[in-house]
Order: sequence, then C-alpha cells, then structure tokens
Amino acid sequence: MDIKLIALDMDGTTLRDDKTMSQRNTKVLQAAQARGIQIVPTTGRPKKMIPKPILDVGAIRYVITSNGASVCDLEDNSILYSNLMTEQESVKLIDFLAGYNLFVEAYCEGGSYTDRKDLPLISTFKNFPQIYIDIIMESQTFVDDMPGFLKRENKRIEKVNIPYLEPEVYVELIEKLRNMKEYAITSSFLQNIEINRATANKGEALGRLCGHLGIRPEQVMAFGDGSNDFEMLKFAGCGVAMQNAIEPLKPVADFITRTNEEDGVAYAIQKFLDFN
Repeated sequence: MDIKLIALDMDGTTLRDDKTMSQRNTKVLQAAQARGIQIVPTTGRPKKMIPKPILDVGAIRYVITSNGASVCDLEDNSILYSNLMTEQESVKLIDFLAGYNLFVEAYCEGGSYTDRKDLPLISTFKNFPQIYIDIIMESQTFVDDMPGFLKRENKRIEKVNIPYLEPEVYVELIEKLRNMKEYAITSSFLQNIEINRATANKGEALGRLCGHLGIRPEQVMAFGDGSNDFEMLKFAGCGVAMQNAIEPLKPVADFITRTNEEDGVAYAIQKFLDFN
C-alpha cells in the first residue's frame, strides 16, 4: 500500500481506556513517521484537549478537531479549514439546550466553555468514569450565563458536547435535535451527544487536508470506533474499524482490527504496511 497519511481517532481507538497510549502504538507510529507518513489525530476533542500521548509521538503537524469542524496546522498555529456553526445557529442551539438541566460543553476557538451554574451536575452522573470527569475539569473554561457569553463575544461554535444524559432524556433530545436540519448529531461513547454543523464531519475535513497536502484518498488509512468516524472511514482508501467499534461502523470498514486495549492501531499498520 502506498499510504501517505494515517488519520487516527483518539478515544476508543488510539488511546487505551485509561487514556494512555501503548508503547507498541507509539513505536509503530514513530516508524510510520520515519517513512514520511503524516500522522493526523482526528478527534471529537477541541485543540486544547488533544491528548499528550499522541503529541509525544513527535512531529505531529496537523490535527483535525471537534469532529471535523477545524483543521489546524500546529507548526504555525493556523487554521487550514473550518466549518463552524453560524452565530445564529450557535445561539439557537445553546438557547434550546438551556431549557434542559444539562452539563453542556461548547467548543469554540480550540477551547471548551461551560456555564458555571452547571458544575454541580457532574456529581449526579451515574457510573461516569472518573477519568472523564478529570478531563472535563482540567479542560473547561467556566463562564457565567453561557448564552449571554456567546452572544456578547460573538462566538461561533465548533461543536457542542453533552457528556452525560439519562436514557430517557437522551431519547427525547436525540429525536428533537435530529429534526433540526442545521445540525449533525453523533456520539463517541455511551450516553453522550455531540452536535456539529450539519456539513461538518471528519471525512470532509480529512478530504480538505488531503487536498492541501496533495494526497489522494487511496493513500489514506483511517482508524475509528464511533458514529463520528463514518465519513472518515468512507473517505479513506483503507478504513479500519476497531474490534470494539460500534457495530454499524464495521460494515463501512475495509478491515476490522484488534481492540484499542490490544494495540489495534499498531496491529493494522504492521499488517498492511509491512512493518516489523
């Protein structure tokens, strides 16, 4: 295979469940870089929350963030491509969600903003992994009056993340949001909802980056595990789903690799690119 770029989802794919990256994954990705292959983190997280283990691989220049709402060049901190909600779409969504008692993260300009009054809701999350709570607390900028803040600052949202929903609220909210055609609704793990502009997705962003770099789709290998990875795996010449991926993603993939706990990323790269 003539692979020039490897696009990597982070959570549930390249990272283990404890948010570390295995030594094997690290070594294989470094070996790929040594061959001149671009390693591109392609994540639902905003830029500020790109995991340190992937950056520690070294020579990571490009990142696709917020489910494809932004493509960043880390070398000069520029934005190569963005697909943000309009100010009207941003305010409409936050105003709508304000009618529910939810912990809402609004990703804007590479960071994450949350209404300060919603902080106590974290203590009500049932069986929510502590590691996710730690990530939330470390990465948030807490503001007073989120809708007012967005309006005053003219913020345009990359993505809204609702990290935890009770099952009955999840069903109600999904149904209402899917009737709002200006938004795309995905999920990266159980009981969360991720909301982007309707035309923003990882596949579109990956295509824009490949166009910038002069790389053809058949020269791309992409890895994912969630509903926000569909378009990316469809775009790539070699789309790889993790064994732990959601079942609807697997038919889209060209190959099913091992789980994120079993170095599935390294396994597939070694299998297809003839790495030792």
